[in-house]
Amino acid sequence: MQSHTVPRKLLEHFAYDELITKSKRLWRYQKERPPYGRAAPISATRWDGHFADPEDARKEAEIEARLNKEFEHPVNQFIDVLHYETFPFEARHSWLLTGYITMLFHRTRARRATSDGQENRMIDALRGIRANEEMLARLVAKQTMDMIPGGLRHMLSKEDLIAAIDNTIAEHSKGDVAQRGYVRTMQTMMAFDDEGMRHGEWRILRTPPEKPFVIGDAPVVTWERKPKNLLLYGQGFAKPNVEVILPIFPTACMHVLPAVQRTMPVRVPTVEDVNIAQAIFATEHCFTNIKSTEIDAMLQPHFGRLRLGIEGFSLAHTDPTKQLFQILMSQQGAGVGVEIEDSQNS
Repeated sequence: MQSHTVPRKLLEHFAYDELITKSKRLWRYQKERPPYGRAAPISATRWDGHFADPEDARKEAEIEARLNKEFEHPVNQFIDVLHYETFPFEARHSWLLTGYITMLFHRTRARRATSDGQENRMIDALRGIRANEEMLARLVAKQTMDMIPGGLRHMLSKEDLIAAIDNTIAEHSKGDVAQRGYVRTMQTMMAFDDEGMRHGEWRILRTPPEKPFVIGDAPVVTWERKPKNLLLYGQGFAKPNVEVILPIFPTACMHVLPAVQRTMPVRVPTVEDVNIAQAIFATEHCFTNIKSTEIDAMLQPHFGRLRLGIEGFSLAHTDPTKQLFQILMSQQGAGVGVEIEDSQNS
């Protein structure tokens, strides 16, 4: 099954009407390739098996259906007119757009690629605990105490815990575990309500048609603006000073300031700020409705500079062994197969 990582309706906002075929087309920009003018919104960001669950053949269609029904369809009722200056933006719009933007961030190929790194971090964390005598002893004592209310049949030993860790490492080493983890993440995030975003400040940036915004294949981008107008890309949605960007038309772009601590004055992003960020986050492509050598020259140096989980939304500053140990020690009855914190809010 082929799944859309960026909704077709959103891509169509950036399309032009081709006279010969009488169909909508996109100008596609890509690293070290000239602009291509016949990309179709129906297939430009559609990928086979993107939401496939190796354990449940029905899950892919279920996720697609839920994305459409719960997130795309409600927003599609007003997204065509959202860019009008007279649009009466209300609290219900920010509530619906919060879920839409959250899922749009997670459904991309860029976000899917982070699942491989998360599995590697989990294995490293499990091996770290296995080799740490003090952590093993504390976990044995903790999990033994957790078992008492249900009727302790035998004392949990260090060997029992090591065997459980080895089994979990084997499970996380299987070839399809990252894809299974990604599918679980999609389901989890469908139930997540980002209150900081929902209660934040919602703005719309505007530009004339001759200097359009582009939209990338990972269109939800974040940054923190530092002194001297330096942009630090790939900041978590709950980080201080974070700004969230989503182009919605060639002439309009959502600019969201989540309700977080702010220590820097907010500057109005320029078209160049937005377009460069779209290229930085992109896995392969950016799209818009015109061919422009100026746009191509702007994007080319920046394509693919940021990989989620590595240069952006990174957990590299945390110790995976300590993090997993703290999770296991804090959760009632937890086993050793819990997930390390997702990178979204890191």
